[in-house]
Amino acid sequence: MATEARQRLTARQAELVRALVARGPVPTRFDARRIAVAARTLVSKRRQTVARVWPSIVKVLGDAYVERFTAYAEAHPLSMSGSPRADGRAFIGWLESHGMSKDELRVEALAFDFRYVETPSGLRLRRGLLVKMVKLQESRSRVIAVRVPWLGERWWGMPRLK
Repeated sequence: MATEARQRLTARQAELVRALVARGPVPTRFDARRIAVAARTLVSKRRQTVARVWPSIVKVLGDAYVERFTAYAEAHPLSMSGSPRADGRAFIGWLESHGMSKDELRVEALAFDFRYVETPSGLRLRRGLLVKMVKLQESRSRVIAVRVPWLGERWWGMPRLK
């Protein structure tokens, strides 16, 4: 009997979480207006946290940041690690997929991908030999980053070859 009650409680909690962070239906006996206010507050807090960790995104997007991040956050729950760094990286990916990214953000994404890997338990620093490249669209060039253990990392901006 206790197991059954625990399972019902777990299911109800999951419904509430979906309503708050994934635009799921509001569970019965909850005030839909209050759930909507709480969900907007969580998106706002998430937006502010990402802005604090990724000030370059706010700088590049300017006044459009609030609107674009809100659209992203309402459609995408927080990443598996729950990290604002990973959330900002996912946001840059979303901007890219919607044709709204800028070269400066592509380089920021490269730097993140070069240094971190996301795991279910959080972000982990990458180690070992690594080579990454990004094609910049506005300047039509490439940025290449290379890390060699014990020698450090090097970055090069390469003009587009014709």
